[in-house]
Amino acid sequence: MKKSGWFALIAILSFSILIRTIPLYDFTLWGMDCGEYLYYTHRLVENGRIYGSIDGWGTAYPFFPGMFILGGSFHLLTGTDLIISTTFIPVLISGFSPLFVFLIVHKLMDDWRPAILSTFFFAALPPIIYSYSQPRPETIGFFLMALILALNVTLLKEHKKKVAGLMVFSVISLVVTHHLSMYFFLLMLLGGLFVSRLWRNREWELDKDRTILYILFTLMTLIYWVYFAGPFGGNRLEGALVFPSYSILAVPFLVLIVIELLVRVRRNHEFYVPINFHKQDYRSFLRFVAIMAIIVVPIFIHIAFTGMPVKDIRLGTALFFYSPIIALSAFGVPTRKVIKALQEGPSIIGWLAFILISLGIGALFNSNSLLGIRHATFLLFVVSIFFGIGLFYFLMMFNPADEKIKTVALSLAIFLLVASVVPASFPSQERAGGYTEGVESEDMETVFWLKSSTTGKIGTDHRMSAAAFSVGNKNLTWTEGEEMYFSSNLSIALLDLKENNVSYIAWDEEMLEGTATDPGQNPKPLNQDLKDGYEENLYRVYGSEECDVYLTRGTLSDRKF
Repeated sequence: MKKSGWFALIAILSFSILIRTIPLYDFTLWGMDCGEYLYYTHRLVENGRIYGSIDGWGTAYPFFPGMFILGGSFHLLTGTDLIISTTFIPVLISGFSPLFVFLIVHKLMDDWRPAILSTFFFAALPPIIYSYSQPRPETIGFFLMALILALNVTLLKEHKKKVAGLMVFSVISLVVTHHLSMYFFLLMLLGGLFVSRLWRNREWELDKDRTILYILFTLMTLIYWVYFAGPFGGNRLEGALVFPSYSILAVPFLVLIVIELLVRVRRNHEFYVPINFHKQDYRSFLRFVAIMAIIVVPIFIHIAFTGMPVKDIRLGTALFFYSPIIALSAFGVPTRKVIKALQEGPSIIGWLAFILISLGIGALFNSNSLLGIRHATFLLFVVSIFFGIGLFYFLMMFNPADEKIKTVALSLAIFLLVASVVPASFPSQERAGGYTEGVESEDMETVFWLKSSTTGKIGTDHRMSAAAFSVGNKNLTWTEGEEMYFSSNLSIALLDLKENNVSYIAWDEEMLEGTATDPGQNPKPLNQDLKDGYEENLYRVYGSEECDVYLTRGTLSDRKF
């Protein structure tokens, strides 16, 4: 690789780390669930045990302690403040994830130029930046998933024993860190194995190795989920399967039997998909882009104005800030010709196919576990691989001899990403449909006051509840009572406070713009009449420029209860 390629790769990784850490400088806690993770890390450091007392919410968290071990260990080894080690270290590590996109594409194409394109596209995508700027188990889980897939593609063939051992260690780390990332890793590994075997006329040695690894990794995962991660295995799995959770151990074997039957049928009957993957010209390119636009654009508009499926989260016109992603993704279309001829091409196609199948199943059954939004970053990981390959070969098709034109076109693509896409990574609360993820220092001052000066249940939104839970183990109401936050009738709101045994109600400036008591809820502004009613009928026991806290008992409002 040329010096310019190394410089570009280092610059992309530096950019990836820098932009993901921006919110961590602006907020004391960043991420709506960050408080829970900080709490469990503190319990691990304090007690020296993974499975401490399960208080508050998120009862499955202690059974997936990978991120808590990482943050707590860094704190103990270096003496770094626990909040910093818990929030910065996962995000810093995740900032290196684009490296795995580079390694995969470079191995596929044996050319650093499409690899750089894919890497930059992935590093600059707003959903990737926003999601993995948050210190949460998925941030580490996604990194581990990408690492294992990169090892699978780049080194497994040449260094089986050493790489298999490293993959096993990485999979164990992933199993105990994040169940959803583990699900997508197994899904992509299975998809790559299935399409690779179905595509080829004879057995490929690497497919045999991957079959063994798939069985091993799947059994490791399912045994952990069923027998060690108690609440997850007992509630999530049995709730989804409607039969005993231990029966899921048969799944990998049943899946492989089905694959074997399909492969034998396909090879015995020489069945081929009647699609011309080889034709590559401008008309073919535009035709495929038009088909994609006809399918994708209506879905995009529907989500913008009617909300995300299942959770009914509405982002409105803010979603159109991400339209450049859709436009640029069209350049992945030429990849259909290029990747088919590659040795690992069928495997990468299988990754994409199985994620899309999972996305379709989730939408069909309105699954809370397989929400479309939960597929987004994993889907974009694969789309980024297609993007760099497709754009590079589109430019080759455009003018393979003129290097100057290719340089200008590449520069234009990078400019579009930086100028149009990156600024949308951390949209304002107004542009984000009322969402906000950050707890500022002024909010934390309120939280510490609540810890030292109050007893009883506190009513506030999910974000502030997580902060109060993390530093004070406060009994909170973030899932209880809608009327106390949004009712236009003061009497009903006060009754709701009483029924939920709320002693204090608190809000900050962000809650006035958009209050979300549940992570899956579309934020709604705090009702102004209700706010005025609270100010007139309740005693304000704490106030600052950002936050207010009102006592709900032993006040003028007693007669209203």
